[in-house]
Amino acid sequence: MQKVLSLRDLMASVFVGYMANNVLPARAGEIYRAHYLGRRVRISRSGVAASIVVERTFDGLMLVCVIGLVFVLFPQEAYLGGAALITGLVFLGLAAGILFYTLTAERAHRVVDGGLELLPRALHERLAGRLRSFLQGIRGISTVGGFLEAGIYTVLVWILDACAIALVVVSFGVSLPLVGFVLVFALVALSTTLPSGPGYVGPFQYAFVLSLGAFAVSRETALAISVVAQLALLGSVTFVGLVLLCREQLRALGRSR
Repeated sequence: MQKVLSLRDLMASVFVGYMANNVLPARAGEIYRAHYLGRRVRISRSGVAASIVVERTFDGLMLVCVIGLVFVLFPQEAYLGGAALITGLVFLGLAAGILFYTLTAERAHRVVDGGLELLPRALHERLAGRLRSFLQGIRGISTVGGFLEAGIYTVLVWILDACAIALVVVSFGVSLPLVGFVLVFALVALSTTLPSGPGYVGPFQYAFVLSLGAFAVSRETALAISVVAQLALLGSVTFVGLVLLCREQLRALGRSR
């Protein structure tokens, strides 16, 4: 994507995307986010989708680090099972694939072009442009400085998320050691990456009950904390996203008249 996006467009797409993730199952909001931003600024949806893949890969690497920290802090406990291992492997695989493509872009393009030549002409013409835009979006971060900058921003966002969850827990008068907050955040973060129903209902509550239960917090209290956290964190994002989406739809309706 060569077009420079404004901060307003990016933030609008983020809020709308998270809103869609909260109301649609299996994180389908990521697909809608690509469609929304592509339509809003008239750029390739394939390129936007690729940039979201890169963004989620950075999030996944952070999740891998948090999961690894939980394994170190709680080596004897089975808080994280096969789902954590599979999730970690998927994100590590994505990161390795993006890195490999970045280092061997020209060779990868030749292989892709050779494969497309084997397809029927109509299908080749239909896929070539979209695939080219997608690969260009993957290379949106192609320098060491760009990777470091994206990594720093990712760490800061995750720290803010962790602090928000910690504030909700503390507001209930629950006192935890630092490792307790790490466990809560790790399980909550994992619960929002796994395919689930709208609003992550179920896995989100189970993450709080399991993690807080390790520190003698009752299930009732843990469940109440999870509901408040869901309303405060996910609910606020959903509300803002709906407002922005409604404004966009009203503007589009006004232009069409």
